[in-house]
Amino acid sequence: MVTECKQSVKCDILIIGAGPAGLWAAKTAAGYNLDVVILEEHPCAGFTKHCSGWLLGCEFTYRFFNELKQILPHQKVSRFIIRDPVSGAVKEDIEDTGWGGYLVRRELFDRELARLAILAGAKLFLNAKATSLIREDNHVVGVRTSSARIPEVRARAIISADGMKSATATGFAKREIAIAYEAEIYPGVQMELVNVRDVVPGIIEIYESTDTFLAGRSLWPHGNGITLSSFSSIEAYSQIKLRQDNALSYKIALSSPIYMSSFLNRRNMGLYYQRLTKDGLIFVGEACGCSGIIHGMISGYYAALAVKDEILNGNKTIKADEQYENMMRNSDIYKNPFCYRNIRNYYGLYKNWLERSKEIRASVP
Repeated sequence: MVTECKQSVKCDILIIGAGPAGLWAAKTAAGYNLDVVILEEHPCAGFTKHCSGWLLGCEFTYRFFNELKQILPHQKVSRFIIRDPVSGAVKEDIEDTGWGGYLVRRELFDRELARLAILAGAKLFLNAKATSLIREDNHVVGVRTSSARIPEVRARAIISADGMKSATATGFAKREIAIAYEAEIYPGVQMELVNVRDVVPGIIEIYESTDTFLAGRSLWPHGNGITLSSFSSIEAYSQIKLRQDNALSYKIALSSPIYMSSFLNRRNMGLYYQRLTKDGLIFVGEACGCSGIIHGMISGYYAALAVKDEILNGNKTIKADEQYENMMRNSDIYKNPFCYRNIRNYYGLYKNWLERSKEIRASVP
């Protein structure tokens, strides 16, 4: 059992961050009867929300989501449409051939993953931010936290899943593995909009333009009349609403947000850091540059497999770095990154990206 007191918590595996990558790593590791602790800096899993909630369609997704379909609201994705925002002309119209997957509400999805991790035996501590690493003999053996309840956690293996914040000055990727250009970030605002015109649930629209206000904007229509979208700022959203010279402005002219939260994104979104580990600390999900919900979950799965082998073998010092790096670099998710902002540069067509991505599996390379 996990040992807990006000001075220290000791466990087999410590996971920093309760997003999809960290929670799936926790569920996987706990499934092998390992003592797993998850630290989450926020008061709940699923906060803050900063993505569309798209679960890319692939074998991994369809396998694990089968058990969640009955309890989690979701919308099947049927098409991707790439438009010119001024004229509304279609550049690509891509019908689902297996890559479509589902749109889910991220806050509900993350909490469901947290439930599954806890049922598997993991311990989740909320309002507990990992603030610094504890090293012994140049090996990471624990963290200090912001929580008076659990000021220190020590573990045989530590997985950093602190998400996009990992690229900030206080994040572990920025401090430990990132080169400056890899961690370059920009801010934005995520919104849930109602009353968006002429959208169809499950048909995703991406807008390509040389107009910096319109470029890269997208509409992700969920069910129940809610459309997810992001903008560089609230002011940018308001300005686009008022414009009358393009198709996107027409669509959102009557919309109103029912949810808003600020977020950060990397300019090299989806492109992995050159290093994925350091001193025994393993980085997963966005903390290693692995964008996308499904990509992140699979990276967490690989990390859990790498460390559980050494723990179950009774090794006193866990050195799973090389095994994890090899798993990742030879994997489908590494060869087919979720580089959403760089699709044209790396795949040519959105269709190429989607068709290649649907072949992703969580098989051990």
